[in-house]
Parts: sequence; C-alpha cells; structure tokens
Amino acid sequence: MKVSGLFVLQCLLFFSFFSIAQYKSPSKEIKKQYHYTFTGILSSQLKQNLEENIATLKFVSSAKVKYKTEAQSGEVFIQTTELTATSEEDQGFDIIALKKLISSFNLTPLELNVTQ
Repeated sequence: MKVSGLFVLQCLLFFSFFSIAQYKSPSKEIKKQYHYTFTGILSSQLKQNLEENIATLKFVSSAKVKYKTEAQSGEVFIQTTELTATSEEDQGFDIIALKKLISSFNLTPLELNVTQ
C-alpha cells in the first residue's frame, strides 16, 4: 500500500512539473513601422500593385508607397502588428520577403529603418 501511494504521489509531481514546463506565456502585440527606400521606374499602376502585394505580407496592417517620378526614387511605409517572440520558432515580419517583393518590381531596395 505504501509503495502505490508513493508511486501516485511521484506521478502527480511529475505531471504537474511537466505541464508547467510546457506552458507558454501569452504573446504581446508589438507595433512596428518599417521605412524602405528604393530607386527605379514605377508607374502609377505598378505603385498600386506594389502596395497591394505588400499589404498581403504576414503581420502587415498598412502599407503606403510614395514615389517621385522625376527622381525615380520612392519610399515604402509599412506598419505591422507582430507578436513578441517567446521561443525560437516564433517569427516576426519577414524583411527578406519585403526586399524580394520590391526587387520583383525591377526596383532597387536601398535603406531600411525600423521603429517601434
């Protein structure tokens, strides 16, 4: 009888510690702003397409492209709502995907600034 009672107590302790170790605290939302400059030729239709494509990226809450035709340069303004990383598997906004998207419009990405 003593052995089975001790075994039950050990099992309860093990499973309670196991469940605490598996608990993941809730993530907080972080709002970030990205500002990416670029050069190249961009028509008004392509500008609208670029904005729409950026808006489909994960975590993007708004996207705006400003372009100066005479200077053949522009800026992308992006606001994101991301979750704080609580583990290595958690991902944030994919800057590489943004750079590839800008490049896919035959534009040259220049400088990226991030603010919180």
